[in-house]
Amino acid sequence: MRNCNAQTALQFLFFTKIQERTILMKRRKKKSSLRTFMALAAIILLLLLVFLPEYMDQPIFTWIAVTGIVVSFLLVLVPLFPKMVRHIPAGKQKPAHHADCPEKISDLETLLWRQISFQITGKLKSAYPEATWDFTRRPNADRLLSGKTLRIRTFHTADYNFAEVFMDAYGNLNLTMMTVESLMPRRKGAPSDESPQADPKSWYTLIGKPLLLNLIEDLQARGHQKLFINEAGEIFILNGDTPEIKAAFEHFPPKSCWNALIDIFIHDELNAKETENTLELSWT
Repeated sequence: MRNCNAQTALQFLFFTKIQERTILMKRRKKKSSLRTFMALAAIILLLLLVFLPEYMDQPIFTWIAVTGIVVSFLLVLVPLFPKMVRHIPAGKQKPAHHADCPEKISDLETLLWRQISFQITGKLKSAYPEATWDFTRRPNADRLLSGKTLRIRTFHTADYNFAEVFMDAYGNLNLTMMTVESLMPRRKGAPSDESPQADPKSWYTLIGKPLLLNLIEDLQARGHQKLFINEAGEIFILNGDTPEIKAAFEHFPPKSCWNALIDIFIHDELNAKETENTLELSWT
């Protein structure tokens, strides 16, 4: 229930942020159109003064044209004046640390990032119960809302040390685990006998599926139609009666979770069944 409420709140904040950006863009577009119109009017009046002076013999027409040009240029230049002032070097500059300070984040954006952080933590801990994480740099809401990825640093996530996070058009958060080989390898802590079990579905999404699908494609290309997985997470095929190990899963769920895994495999269009101490997967 808590995850459902968090997801609903995240989606609400997502669409609220999108609506705010849309309204802001419309206002900017309206102001830009007005400035363009006034600039064109000023240019037309100026051309009339230069190329058609016979129509401007009467003082009243001349004053109307001059006034129109001045007003048009003022309407175009006045909104740009604050930007021009910012670029003028002041006599006394502010300290460097003030210039580098980021702008204050709004309450809505703070709440949005808090909900996103809870979602990321929940997804990581469902597959790696002791996982923690941190942003590699200060997060940017506009980048995430536009569908681009954010990279996070993960800890206690087996051989993975990074993950990429992105949000789809419906406000759903997606996570892809990564391994950056150039980083210094982490020391593996001693295994804990009382560590909580991973959720089979989350384990399959984050760990099992990428490895399994790549292996099946390779085996299928070489004529194989089935493979086996033992309790240790080792994936093997039978060469006659001799098992030939092809790969091994990290944090493979215990036998008590195999029924749930079988349902997940079947949902992924694989034939799955339990045979003695192994899981048998086949495909056509």
